[in-house]
Amino acid sequence: ALYDPKTKREMKEAINRYFNAMRDTEGAVGVIFYAGHGMQYEGENYMIPTSATLLNPGDLEDYCVKMNTLMAVLKSSGKSLNILMLDACRSLPSFTRDSETGLTRMNAPQGAIIVFATQPGSVASDGTGKNGLFTSKFLKVVQEPNLNITDVFKKVKQQVYAESEGKQLPSVEDNSIGGDFYFSGSAITTAANPIYTAPVKEEQTANVAVSSEPVSKPFDYGYGSNDAPTVVVGTQTWLGKNLNTTSFANGDPIPQAQTAKEWKEAGNRKQPAWCYYNNDPANGRTYGKLYNWYAVHDARGLAPAGWHVSSDSEWTALTTYLGGETAAGNKMKSVSLWAKNGNGSNSSGIAGLPGGDRAANGAFYYIGEDGHWWSSSEYAPGEAWYRSLYFISCEAYRGGNAKACGFSVRCVRD
Repeated sequence: ALYDPKTKREMKEAINRYFNAMRDTEGAVGVIFYAGHGMQYEGENYMIPTSATLLNPGDLEDYCVKMNTLMAVLKSSGKSLNILMLDACRSLPSFTRDSETGLTRMNAPQGAIIVFATQPGSVASDGTGKNGLFTSKFLKVVQEPNLNITDVFKKVKQQVYAESEGKQLPSVEDNSIGGDFYFSGSAITTAANPIYTAPVKEEQTANVAVSSEPVSKPFDYGYGSNDAPTVVVGTQTWLGKNLNTTSFANGDPIPQAQTAKEWKEAGNRKQPAWCYYNNDPANGRTYGKLYNWYAVHDARGLAPAGWHVSSDSEWTALTTYLGGETAAGNKMKSVSLWAKNGNGSNSSGIAGLPGGDRAANGAFYYIGEDGHWWSSSEYAPGEAWYRSLYFISCEAYRGGNAKACGFSVRCVRD
């Protein structure tokens, strides 16, 4: 729980914790209840920390959290049931005389239910007690037994509408999949059945002879020496594409894990592993390989000679140079291959691609929609820092995730 979040950082860290708890689970139920200040400006919804003083539109980017960040997190855990309740449509000072009130509508990602305290563009009542009108009614109705989630919000909606004399009408966006969910008084019979599990080939990985002799060859990170672009961004020089190598810097082969069982065992044993998305070599040619963090951290070196896997601070330096996390994503994304018009400008030259990822359990997710890149920096025991880009957002997202996951890798020149 997060009470009285005073800064943007506090709010984003809470979102990160939810992301980490839900990201690789199936059939779980997650609830986010945001009762606080929120507003829209030029079609974007923002959550506003309690210490934020907003004097001009630029302060929104500096001190507030875009709700698109939260939407991306809900989408990434679409195999579970995500319930987001927003009692955040308060009346706030406008920057211009024609600023809109309330929040603009947001579509619920697959596997999610979004409940708004009032209709889009409307202002919710603060109520007469310590809670807003919507929250006070919800806290009472949710304790009633044998009401599934649909009935709970229907009853809350009726009570709020009646008490506000028709001035406030909550709205619900329901894209959940599965059976009924009960907050109390009945067995939970849902959570959202898994909606997609990528096919996994069951062939065993062939044994590979191990060589400990260093290999000297032209600069190549997996696509051939004639296809090894680099890009300069500020004072940094980055690989122009995702790493696609099958060998450590000393020539030792990196074990390939094709089956879900092999992938999970590598993670459980904290051993390096790589794979193609869906075990399809064609995906490697386009998006590069996916590596677990144990390959990133291996003492033999994952990067080509003269290079290293980018650290968390180097990723931060990159996004800062590109205008900060909220703006950097669009500049980092490639101009093609992203779903639903989610392409970027690639003004940075990084050409980030939506290569998807592999969960710790061996399942593949979201090629064409998400791109995730490891850093070399540890976040916590069992977790490491990484960066994400999403088709639905212009942000570059920073978070920590399980080292057993499979993400793309970028390297920086020493």
